[in-house]
Amino acid sequence: MTGGIGRIIVGIGDTEEADKAIRWAARHAVLTGRPLHLVHAFVWPLMGVDVDPVPGVSGSGLKASADRLVEEAIAVARDEAPDAMVTGEVVDGRALDVLLSVQRPNDTIVVGSRGLGRFLALIVGSTSLALIARASANVVVVRGSIDDGPIAAFYDGQESFEQIVTRAARLAELHRTSLRVYPSIAIPHAEWPRVLEEAKRIVARHHEDVEVDMTPYTEDHSAKALIQRAEGTRMIVAAARTQGEERRSAAPTTVSLLQYAHTPVWLERV
Repeated sequence: MTGGIGRIIVGIGDTEEADKAIRWAARHAVLTGRPLHLVHAFVWPLMGVDVDPVPGVSGSGLKASADRLVEEAIAVARDEAPDAMVTGEVVDGRALDVLLSVQRPNDTIVVGSRGLGRFLALIVGSTSLALIARASANVVVVRGSIDDGPIAAFYDGQESFEQIVTRAARLAELHRTSLRVYPSIAIPHAEWPRVLEEAKRIVARHHEDVEVDMTPYTEDHSAKALIQRAEGTRMIVAAARTQGEERRSAAPTTVSLLQYAHTPVWLERV
């Protein structure tokens, strides 16, 4: 996670959620020394709408409004992180298609969230392949609080746990915080001590200064309880899992995290 290994791409729009995503991404860009690139998907040309300015009216028209939106987004990023390397552009197309088209190897894609709202309704359960299924980049969905607490490493019993813990440990080191192991509700409590020891072993290899603990256990195994276990963390790191025909939709646990989590969710490519 050093400079020169990819950009941080942010899908932007005229919403508070988009601004929160920009602010999170700007901080992360400075922490990692990576450039920040803001992208607005300009859908109107696909609908045959006239986007040119009104004759004789300076600054009018949908295209001019989109350009201003990008300028304002750049200002938000620089206000949050003056040292960030920020660029921006307007790209014709739908949000999903645009984000897929601009990504490069080792980029990280950041989007805001309205819960299962306008953006997630587009990418989760769509007839098209979802962003989390199709992107080659890691995807961060920014929601809830973005300021305090440990980094949560989600454990769902899969072999990707080492990759998830390694990512979480790097993030914890960058944010100067601890790592909290966050088991799925499908993991029996009897296995928790083994999972915790495995996480400590992984972290000790390269991030020995990062402290590791375990989220509190509850008897409730509902999706609501799963989300409550993560309260007080600054970010959840989980595998970007998909399911269904041709990997068309997000796996149920991924959807639960995106829909209900009180903190940003980092979906790691595995």
